[in-house]
Amino acid sequence: MKTQVKIKGQARLFENPILEYFTKSSLLESTISSLAISAFCIWLGFWLGAQHSAKQVVYWFLGGFATWSFFEYVLHRYLFHIAETAFKGSKRLQYIIHGVHHEYPNDAQRTLLPTLPKILFTIPFLGLYMLIFGKAGAFFASGFLMGYYVYSLIHFSIHRFKAPKFLKPLWEHHHRHHHLNEDKAFGVSSTLWDHVFNTMPPTKDAKKVVEVQTPANS
Repeated sequence: MKTQVKIKGQARLFENPILEYFTKSSLLESTISSLAISAFCIWLGFWLGAQHSAKQVVYWFLGGFATWSFFEYVLHRYLFHIAETAFKGSKRLQYIIHGVHHEYPNDAQRTLLPTLPKILFTIPFLGLYMLIFGKAGAFFASGFLMGYYVYSLIHFSIHRFKAPKFLKPLWEHHHRHHHLNEDKAFGVSSTLWDHVFNTMPPTKDAKKVVEVQTPANS
């Protein structure tokens, strides 16, 4: 279903002001929380007794960082765009986690994940990677979360600023997802997995992309 795009404004997700507060973030908050959580994961690995050299920690970190790219695609395609009829309440869930962004794509306060949801997002992945890799999984999770942070910066920039010349194809790719093909172009920081899983938008639509005026350019 095509989402009606509203250039200006902001949706209210919860009547409760406390819950509503925790649905918003800023670039500064996102940066601080991402760095803090990533650093905590590294500290946790050593606190648990991981015997790794600095070089080994870097390798684990980079492995996690690279892995984020795949999860970015999977989460966006299968969770953020979950069918409204998938289960009872899925329509409401989909709107809260992603539908609201499609309705108000230029709402800067909801382009970045707030701190509390980010912590809740971290816990299962940290647990999963430590289950798979042992204590080194904490270092892997640290890189994974920084991969998420870099993705979020790119996503934030796409909706706020004009594309640098060398990144224009990436900007257009995401705008096509928003304005032309919601069932295509799920990659944000990279188009790699869209090529792999055949979800690249039709090339014939490339010239139809509308770069929405952002507050920074309006």
